[in-house]
Amino acid sequence: MTMLFKEPVQIPEEQARWMEIRGWVYELLMDFLSRPPRMSLIAQWRRRVELKNIIPMCQGGKRLKSYLEGIPEENFRQVCYEEAEEYRRLFMGDNAVMIACECQYRAKEESLDALVCLLDIRNTYMESSVVFNKISGERDDHIALELEFMAVLSEEMLSKAGLHESCLELADVQIRFLENHLMQWAPRFSGELASATSSPMYIGLAELLVQFLATDLENLYAWRNLQNKCKEDSETGIHRTK
Repeated sequence: MTMLFKEPVQIPEEQARWMEIRGWVYELLMDFLSRPPRMSLIAQWRRRVELKNIIPMCQGGKRLKSYLEGIPEENFRQVCYEEAEEYRRLFMGDNAVMIACECQYRAKEESLDALVCLLDIRNTYMESSVVFNKISGERDDHIALELEFMAVLSEEMLSKAGLHESCLELADVQIRFLENHLMQWAPRFSGELASATSSPMYIGLAELLVQFLATDLENLYAWRNLQNKCKEDSETGIHRTK
């Protein structure tokens, strides 16, 4: 008897682990690059890092993990105050050291049409049905909102792991957004941030940002290729004869 059946998609253990932690990493980067970090935020992420082992062990991840775990308890309040002040120096006010918005950054570096860039970002958010709760007038192209967008889609992708077509669509959106936006400016932004600060926390964040984005894009391609191969096998049909 000839039988036609569909093989279940087998996700390698390394890819499964990547699917589980990538949303956490995007959230971590977003949290620390969106506003001056409060003591509660640093304490929260220190606990998460210790309990969940969610930071990739790249150079930036190791530096950030070591820093968070190594803050002396007796100096914790002072360290948190200093990191918040460093964020203000780097990103806030007319004399901010860093440009943290993609369109403004790329317009300066590449003579890019900032309005066209911003409209593309907004359309991507809208087409993905992602709406941000902006409490301080944040720009859609701020590095933190772009990272939050990726965090939202990564969590949605994880929650829809059994819905093949939905996950492929989500992967395609994330790949396009990384290639057309984050990877177009985040590596340069990260390098400038690491050079502009002496804070181990912000140097670690800068290194983690560029290293993680590159790895995440590579993993998204690998995941999509595996899914497409399984889809092709399923549509072609695998015949076995008893």
